[in-house]
Amino acid sequence: MVQLRGPFTVSPPVRVEAPMASDSSWLEVDLTRLEKNFLALRALAQGPSGGSADQENKVKPAAVCCVIKKDAYGLGAPAVAHRLVKAGCDMLAVYSVKEAEHLINKSVNCPILLLSPLRELGRTDALYRPAVAETLHLSIHDLDQLQTVNQIAQTFGFKMPVHLYLDTGMSRSGLNAEQFTVVLQNLKKTPHVRIAGIYTHLATADDNPDFAYEQLEQLRNTIEQQKDNVPDDCLIHIANSFATLRDQRFHLDMVRPGLALYGYGTELLAPGPILKDAPVLEHTTRWVTRVNHVQRYPRWTPVGYGSTHKLKRNSVIGVIPIGYGDGYPLALGGKATVRVFLDDRGSHFDAPVLGRVNMDQLSIDLTDAPGNPSPEEGDNQDIRWLINAPVHIYSDDPAAPNSVPNLAKLAQSHPYEVLCRLSMHLPRKYTH
Repeated sequence: MVQLRGPFTVSPPVRVEAPMASDSSWLEVDLTRLEKNFLALRALAQGPSGGSADQENKVKPAAVCCVIKKDAYGLGAPAVAHRLVKAGCDMLAVYSVKEAEHLINKSVNCPILLLSPLRELGRTDALYRPAVAETLHLSIHDLDQLQTVNQIAQTFGFKMPVHLYLDTGMSRSGLNAEQFTVVLQNLKKTPHVRIAGIYTHLATADDNPDFAYEQLEQLRNTIEQQKDNVPDDCLIHIANSFATLRDQRFHLDMVRPGLALYGYGTELLAPGPILKDAPVLEHTTRWVTRVNHVQRYPRWTPVGYGSTHKLKRNSVIGVIPIGYGDGYPLALGGKATVRVFLDDRGSHFDAPVLGRVNMDQLSIDLTDAPGNPSPEEGDNQDIRWLINAPVHIYSDDPAAPNSVPNLAKLAQSHPYEVLCRLSMHLPRKYTH
């Protein structure tokens, strides 16, 4: 039998600084992969495609607005933003004022599109300077907000760049077609706003492209009816990650990838058109911890709250110090695996999660770890070598059973949620 033993030093492969001794778990975010994903998506948006492109309507390369709302999907917005700006992104999009302020306070120098409706702004606010510099772009959701924004810009003596949000079927916010028409026909009444963009949000680009095409057509038709009131330099945009990957007809003047930047999206597309040169995205993130306890237990021993799992054999159970308090989904209890590394060369095996997810602990089955004595060899065989073994809770290997998309599917959830629910107290460690 091949003996795979510690001691363990850092999680393989070595890509980031060693964790602090006090860190029970941490995220490792590969910014090099993030940049590769961005460059691949930008190339897709800018170049002619052999997919289902509509070259008649594709007259110029599309700009790229990188969506980094909710702290860059939980991965740390400032670090992600700085890398994307350095790589050449044209604009960043966030949802809330607080998210925009966070970027400004971290010296992110790039136009920012605020997706939520802003209705007040003071001279001492963090967003005042980018607003006056006209690098803060606001979304207009209703007529009252437009009047308010016009008054703000008049007070401070500048023209506020705004993007009109046209609702074409999401039914979540934004202007309906009638309100949209009123806005464009009455621009002389709001001289302190500048129409910098018009956009809508696709509801089904991942799983129902037919409805997405209906939304695209509605956007085009509504704008066409008011084309005399639409500035020539106005950015028309509709494409989220899925639409960017699916069809160049969605690209228009700007694309807004979010999830795809972080390496996820292609595997989630339901049947339908997909650009033949759509890139293979690289997963950017893994969640890492270490085994902090091991123990032998006899057959039929119950495991965890509710005794929902009973051992079917003499077993070696390990404990890793993470749980739902850190953002691990309760739905993965008794279903998922974690990847346990057995030496610094990267040898590993996938250990089942046993029983319910605890607030700050998971029980995992280490019985079949290569190099582990079989249960039949008795309790005298040493299992302490498994202490401190590195564990990938979320793997950055797309083929791993514990990759983010695979775990999301197992939890009947979505990579959006699996990433965004990660606790803010988890250290984020970056590969540059």
